[in-house]
Amino acid sequence: MRKLCYLLKRALFRMSPRAAEKLNIDFRLRAANRQFLEQSVFGYINRMAGEAPSTIKTLFVGVDKHNWHYPRLLKTEFHSLDIEARKAVYGQPGRHWTGSAMSMAGHYGGNVFDVVVANGLLGFGIDEAQGCRHLLENCEAVLKPGGLLVLGYNDRSDRVPYAVLPMALGLFDEFTPPIAEVAGALHRVDDSFQHVYLFLTKRRPAVQSDAAPPADARLPVAAGPAAGFR
Repeated sequence: MRKLCYLLKRALFRMSPRAAEKLNIDFRLRAANRQFLEQSVFGYINRMAGEAPSTIKTLFVGVDKHNWHYPRLLKTEFHSLDIEARKAVYGQPGRHWTGSAMSMAGHYGGNVFDVVVANGLLGFGIDEAQGCRHLLENCEAVLKPGGLLVLGYNDRSDRVPYAVLPMALGLFDEFTPPIAEVAGALHRVDDSFQHVYLFLTKRRPAVQSDAAPPADARLPVAAGPAAGFR
């Protein structure tokens, strides 16, 4: 019965993705790391969206049938990209780009998105440290100052045989989102994939002033990503 239901959903999607969307059909994965992303992380983004003075823009890097339903979970202007042309059917009309994450800054321009989510790319197409650096550089370019990057990957040496956090901190600041189960910028999900989520914010330009700021002057956490929304 379960297989028949799945085949019927796939058949409807092939006939009309928009009709399948209206019927709230999805093909979600039931892994713990996906549930954390879809419930806890998206819940936080939606809270930020509710507090923002205008609509915030999110970019999801990599799209397929398993995350096709994400625009329905987020209260944001949802954009996506994927390097494979066949994946365009899973994107939102007019808000999907077929291209490489390594060149997305050239396509979108700078300071465009409030949130970028790049989940499951490292070790699955972006396999070397240099590729990770290019991904981080492009994410940093397209984010607005103060914007949030959520980077998810399997923290295993056979998938990601290099240190991601030190590389990321060359471009971003660590950020601990106010999510109940999250105690730091790097959050581990208790599953067999050894999946982690790294929360980072784009640095704001230094304020030019004749007087130097106090040595201990820092932005409060509440003025992190949410304050970067325009």
